[in-house]
Amino acid sequence: MRTLVVVERAFRGTVEQQFAHVLWLVHALHRQSPLTLLLRGLAACYALAGEPAGPVRLAGRDWGTAPDYQASIGRLVSDGAPVLVAAASLDQLGFRDRALLPGVRVATADEIVTLAETCQRWWYL
Repeated sequence: MRTLVVVERAFRGTVEQQFAHVLWLVHALHRQSPLTLLLRGLAACYALAGEPAGPVRLAGRDWGTAPDYQASIGRLVSDGAPVLVAAASLDQLGFRDRALLPGVRVATADEIVTLAETCQRWWYL
């Protein structure tokens, strides 16, 4: 049974979730049952290649390490989970021409609809 997991909100609870964030959960779920990850909205930023985030600084102090979303996506891809990012979200954020992480594919609205039709479950995280 194929599941489509849609992640739209990003960077929630960065300090609290530094070791068990939403993409960590997605990877754990994929190991139980195959899924496809779709990044939309601000979560499209997770698919961008570049330097990982540094420590979270508040009031001049380091408050922990930001989750390594890039490594989580890399693990998903290496474990065979399709990882897609919505083209419309990249356009809205002004990132259409930015490089994506290896294995991440841009999906148009029509491709997303077709994908959703092939999945038996849709989860919004």
